[in-house]
This record gives sequence, C-alpha cells and structure tokens, in this order.
Amino acid sequence: MFVPRPMSAPAVTSDVVSSLAAFRSATRELGPADWARPTDCPGWDVHDVVAHVVTFEAFLDGEPAPAVDPEVTGVADPHVRNEIGRLNEAWVASWRGRPPRDLLDGMDDLVQRRTRELAEVGDEDLAVVGWSPVGEVARSRFLQVRVLDVWFHEQDIREATGRPARSDRDVVERVVSELTHGLAFVVARRAGASDGSRVRFAVDPDDGADPIVLDIEVVDGRGRVSSTETPSPTATIAAELGAFGRLVGGRRPPQEMLDAGRVSLDGDVELGRRVVEHLGFMI
Repeated sequence: MFVPRPMSAPAVTSDVVSSLAAFRSATRELGPADWARPTDCPGWDVHDVVAHVVTFEAFLDGEPAPAVDPEVTGVADPHVRNEIGRLNEAWVASWRGRPPRDLLDGMDDLVQRRTRELAEVGDEDLAVVGWSPVGEVARSRFLQVRVLDVWFHEQDIREATGRPARSDRDVVERVVSELTHGLAFVVARRAGASDGSRVRFAVDPDDGADPIVLDIEVVDGRGRVSSTETPSPTATIAAELGAFGRLVGGRRPPQEMLDAGRVSLDGDVELGRRVVEHLGFMI
C-alpha cells in the first residue's frame, strides 16, 4: 500500500534539496554533445531544460523577467498556453548562447542557496498560503510541486541522453504523492472506470528495489487512493519509472511506450488502455 510522503518540514525540505542535488548531478554527467540534444519538451534542447530550472528559481527569488524579442523566443509557439509558459520561454531564451559552464555554476549556486534557506524552514513556515503554479496553496504543497517539476526535468535530460531514470526513493515517492489527485481523476473521470473498480499503478524504479504500488479505487464516481492493497485489482498498469514519467508528463505517445514494452497492462486491458491514453495531465 502506497503511503504519501509526510508534509512535515524535515521531509519536504529534504526532498527539495535532494531533487535539486540530483538534477545538478545529472548535469555534471553531460558530455559536450549532450547539451544540444533535443528533449521531449517542445522546442527545448538539454541546454534549455537546464536553463529553465536555473532561471525559474531566479524568478521565484523575485528577479525581473528578461526583456526579449517574442519573435525569436518561442513565446508565440502553439505549446505556450499561459503566462507561466511565456515567462519560461523568455527566461530560457535569455540564456541561449551562454556556455554550459554558466549553467553548471548556476546549479551549484542554486543548490547551496536553497540548502541554506530551507534549513531555516519550520512547519509554521510551510503552513503559509501563497502563490504556486497550481493555485493558492500552503508552502508545503508549493515545495512538493517544485520537487515534481525538477524531477520531471531531470528525467527529460536522462531520456534525451540515453541515461536510466533516477530512482531516489524518497523523491520519487514525493512525486507520486503529488500525482495522486491527477491519477485519481484520470481513472474515474477521463477513463470512466465504474464504481468498485480498482486500478493499480506499479512503478518499477529500475534499480532492483520493490515497485512503488498505488491503488486507485472508484467510489460514487470519484477516484481516491485506496487505503488497502487489493490482491486482485480490476486493471494493473506496470511501468518503468522513466516510462511512467513520459506518460504522466505527456512527453511521449502512450502507444509508443506500450509497443516498446516499457508499459504493460494486466486484468481489464481495455480499462488499463483507457487510463494510459489519458495519463498526460501535466502541463
């Protein structure tokens, strides 16, 4: 049975720092040719993805958005659908042409800065409600969303450069904790699972450790995380960690993941397929 990561200050802040440190480590592994490799993020290569992580944190620190020419930034591209997207494109464009060394230095500074800042954060600080990409939420939820975003972009880099998905257990469980509401919505509403149905997600961390198992049950037309692990779910979706990220992030077509054997279905295969086909709910 999956138990969401605690929202206490020690757990949340540790996961934030771990996710940023892992992202920095992934950038340190990059060779000269890797920085220009295209990623699954439309219009972005590896250099752009790293620039996004560095500059979004600068945005959170209150630095003003750069003034750039919209015609050469990608701001007007079809995949840019909101103000955050436009800001992201402007920030990324402002760093194009800068050497990877600048990005690596930026990541070093970011990890050190966030480590110092978060060491002073307590549970009362995390209860303060404010802006986040998912609306007005407690700071604990905002930081959980940051772990999700940084983790996904680390996997973008790993996928683009042929490296295996990362499997720091605490960070991945934090990511899954943030995804539970979306997964429940997909099962009950988008895939139309009937009352009494249970859909199991079994995510393989690819490192020999036990899969992360999450059961979603449908009650009165609504999906929710099951408090018990049923021995025979209605449908089971088993996925490599990297493939799970590609699906939920809308990075790759579901059929591609199924054909490659990176995702498999068991039980009610038709229901499982409907769920997989609607998993791309992140923006």
